[in-house]
This record gives sequence, C-alpha cells and structure tokens, in this order.
Amino acid sequence: MSLLDDGGSTPSRTDELRIRARRARLRVEPLPMRRGLSVVAACRVSIAACLVVASSASFARATMLLSPSAGARDAAMTGSTVAAPSDAMSAFFLNPAGLTLLDQPVATFGSGIFLISGRVHTQFGYDEEMNSVAVAPSFGVTTRRESGSRWAFGIGTFGSVGSKFDFPADPEHGVPHDFFSELGVITIAPTVAYQLRDDLALGLQINPLLGTLKNHIPTPDQSLRWRVTGPGIQGVLALLYRVHPGWQLGLTYKTPGKIYMDGSVGVAGSRQDLDFDLDLPQQVIFGVAWEPTPPLTLTLFGRWSDTSEFEHSMFRFADTPELDFPFARDARDEYRIGGGAEYRVHERVALRVGVAGGTAALEERSLSPVLYDLNDVIVGGGFGLDFGRWVVDLQGGGSFFSDRVVSAKEALVFPGRYKGSGPVTFVQLTRRF
Repeated sequence: MSLLDDGGSTPSRTDELRIRARRARLRVEPLPMRRGLSVVAACRVSIAACLVVASSASFARATMLLSPSAGARDAAMTGSTVAAPSDAMSAFFLNPAGLTLLDQPVATFGSGIFLISGRVHTQFGYDEEMNSVAVAPSFGVTTRRESGSRWAFGIGTFGSVGSKFDFPADPEHGVPHDFFSELGVITIAPTVAYQLRDDLALGLQINPLLGTLKNHIPTPDQSLRWRVTGPGIQGVLALLYRVHPGWQLGLTYKTPGKIYMDGSVGVAGSRQDLDFDLDLPQQVIFGVAWEPTPPLTLTLFGRWSDTSEFEHSMFRFADTPELDFPFARDARDEYRIGGGAEYRVHERVALRVGVAGGTAALEERSLSPVLYDLNDVIVGGGFGLDFGRWVVDLQGGGSFFSDRVVSAKEALVFPGRYKGSGPVTFVQLTRRF
C-alpha cells in the first residue's frame, strides 16, 4: 500500500504519522525564504540549520558555544591562565595540574552575569533583536594535602558549553512563530594532580556531564518545540612544567566527549520520541607564563578545538526518520589566541587585564536565528583582594564581534546579517581553610 493511499489494510501508528507527513508536502504554504518547502521539508531544512546550546556557560566567546574561561581571575585574563593556574577555578577549568600550586584547602564559589544581545536583519524584511540576561555559576573545593605529599585532590563544577538565541515572530514577513534555542552543558570535574618533580606536575579529570537543549523552530503550520536532556562523559589530561626560574609552560588536552540526550517532540499533531547525541570536540590548550619580576606575571595561550565534530551530532526522530538531521551541516575547527597580565600592587591586591580573539566554528550555510557564531575579540580586566582567610575576585569585560553576512546563495534557510555582543562581569569568593 502506498503511504499516500487510504485504501487497503489498516495502517500502523507509524504509517499514519508518515501518511500525515507525506500529505503535508502536498498542502502546505511555502516558506517565504525558500519557495516550495512543505512542513516536512521545512522541518528538515529549518531545524538542520537552526539549532543549539545555553546555560551555565560563558557567552563571551568566539563560537558562542565553547566557554573561554571560568572564574573571575581567568575571565579577567581572558582565558590565558593555562600556564598560571594558581586559583582553584583556573585549575579545574583549564589545567588540573594547577591544584599542586594550592598550599591550603579552599572552597570557592562565583558567578558570571552576561548581558546578551543579538540582531538578525534580512532583505525580505525580518529585522529583529534579542536581549537577555544569563547567569553562569561555578563552584569548587580542594582537599588538604598531607605534609610532604605529592598528591592533590579536588572537585569543581562549571558550564563548559552554552548558547542562547531568542528572536520574536514576525508574521508580516513570513515568520509565524518565534525562534528559540537554549542549550547548556554542565561539567562536574573530580580532579587529581600529582607532583612528579619539583618542576613538573600532572593533572587528570574524568568529567561527568549533564546536557539540556530546548528549541522552538517555526514552520508554516506549527512551531516545533522540544526539550532533550541527558548525561555524558569527557576526560582531561594536563601538565604544568617550570622550564626555568620565572618561566612556566602549561599544556591541556580535553578528550572528545559525548552527551546522550532524549525527549519528545510533536509532529503533525502527534508526539514521538526524539534522541540527540551531542559530540563534544577535543581541545588542545597551550600556554606560557613569565614572571619578569615577582609582582608581575605575563601569560600567553593558544587553543584549538575540533568543532568540525559538531557535524556528526544527529537528531533522530523515532517515528519519522525522514526528519533526522545533523546538529550543524557545515562546521570548522575553532582557534583562539590571547594573553593577559597580573600585577600585585600589594601583597593583598592584584590587578589583571587580558585580551583574546577567536574564530567562528560554523560555516555560513549552518547559520540561522537559533544558531550562529561570530569572530570576536574579548577584552577583560579585574582585581583580586586577599584578606587572608577570604579572597574576593572581580572581573568586567566585553566582546567585540564581527558581523556575518550570509547571502541567499550561501544560506540553507535564513540569509541575512547576523550581529551579537556580550558584556560580562564575574564575582568569585574563596575561603581558605
């Protein structure tokens, strides 16, 4: 029996869904940006170009997906502390070997506050902005080291992946429902570090992950909406090497990871299961720290991220597999470089600055109002106040993004000009024991 034929034997539930989807191709109005797209075709094309990630992760980043820093000190130095991870959050996020630099056990808690702005402007008339506020908490504790012990232990948690896009509907210009995408990945970082020699330390993490993704994707007949959540795993291996008095090298390798998420979605009036496995990119981060005089530390770093791996992450629809699509049609590797400085004007006061830049991870045909990224330059600054038992760190900064213009020839669905900005401030409170 043809799936477009009502006659014959009684169809199964799966066949009924497929019949509805096939019939939808014959009766829906075309999307204004791509003539001739049906509900099912629009679903496939729209969600393929549209998706992704937000939550407890920093939004001041090149790819708008991968966090460049965690904690107020590292954020003030724009993610350049891989060779100078002398505070707990820099060690948990960038270089686990840095736990060997902490002489006392600590508990640290902080949060970043992000003012997120974006704009999408198209030639067919859609011109909308988004403005939102996001909070990115982080927390960590380290244990007491026994006298003479070369081992250090701790556990931290922070956002490692995240993005958020929220653009309103514009029925007058062919967008009947809103665009919304919010995804976040929370990393739990149990950490062990070992001092091999006085000048060399290693760090290791096995990171449990928790991911969540929520989407609203407009089509002519409905707004496809879903939320998927699930656990994942990733690992980190790092070293810290003092090559010469005043000079230190840091090297961190983050393994490929995966998050297994599932949920449900309504298609053609019926709900079905939806599975999404998000492949996280491996990363290599290298840094140098130089202390020309005891009060001053200068840092440089470079980061490579295998973000082309996003192409292999698939959304899978249980009853209508013809809707299956990849997370990103076209992606490329991300590169980030930068530097920072920390100057102790007093034994209890440290001033910090940093600048870093990065490349976008997605190609033009993957961009849409629910997923886009921009080349950027981040500028940060801040200070730390040491009161003995308590340490307070503050940071402020912002990102300068380059606009991206996607032509109708390049775009899969939504050609136009994409803009963004992301001022941020961090506060970190640390207690020594």
